[in-house]
Amino acid sequence: MNRIKILFFTLFFSLAPHYICSAADSVRGQHFEVFYDGLNKGYAEQALKNSENSYNIISEALGHSLEKNISIILTSSDKHFQELTRDAIPEWSAAVTLNNNSIIVSPLAGQKSNLSLILAHEIVHIVINDAVREKFVPRWFHEGCAQNLSGEWRVRDRLYMVWKVTRGKLLTFEDIQNVFSSERIDAALAYDQSMLAIRQFMYKNGQDALPSVIDSMKKGNDFATAFWETSGLWPSEFEKDYLDIIRRKYGRRSLYSIIPGTWTLILLIAAIVYVVKRRRNKRLMRQWEIVEAAEKIIRFEDYTGSP
Repeated sequence: MNRIKILFFTLFFSLAPHYICSAADSVRGQHFEVFYDGLNKGYAEQALKNSENSYNIISEALGHSLEKNISIILTSSDKHFQELTRDAIPEWSAAVTLNNNSIIVSPLAGQKSNLSLILAHEIVHIVINDAVREKFVPRWFHEGCAQNLSGEWRVRDRLYMVWKVTRGKLLTFEDIQNVFSSERIDAALAYDQSMLAIRQFMYKNGQDALPSVIDSMKKGNDFATAFWETSGLWPSEFEKDYLDIIRRKYGRRSLYSIIPGTWTLILLIAAIVYVVKRRRNKRLMRQWEIVEAAEKIIRFEDYTGSP
């Protein structure tokens, strides 16, 4: 992927516990057991500490607590990671959540400093899945909650959203649902939009909006009904409103608030240079195409002996 962004994937199949954790060293806490075969114990202990801290925040934010421990498997190689996940995940995924309350973390080449964020993201998925059991939760809500409770919204993310809005490239909820089955869909944008959707949902309905939806589903309602009970809108109605808000908030004019003053001028100059350079490249390409066509004619005439 072109963007530097940690992305995640969730799998819904079961692996036997002995297959995941056999012959592995581990450290155990109140809610987690971390397996770290072939890795440093200190790394595993840090993962355990991060997970316990994140879990307390996440369970309170979502209004649901787990009754059983979560297994975290820190893989030591890409081969080990692919074996445990059965080669079923996108190559850009940093971790996967299994439906038997297990998290498998990839070797994380160059990304170990983001371990806390990665684990928090996956813990959100597990807490939601545990709360609603077998009920369907759309991916935008799942990933939006996970991103909102584990990530951060930086200037470069906002600039990327401006770029997508100005090009008319926003995704629908259906696009986000299919993000992993279509190579044409921008996965990074799907995660960003999901987070913004949840932020808008909470802005309109308060901090208790997420636990309200989850509690309603725990009582037997499907997602759409639970969402309507909390917000007074069906998901399709909310989708239209939130996309309109994104378009207004992240249009070209938002650059003045994102990068004020000098930086706006620099960005504007850079944009102008980019456009001029692109046009010049297109002009050169046309010239090269003309020259190449002419050379082909000359070569053909030389071959046939035409005057």
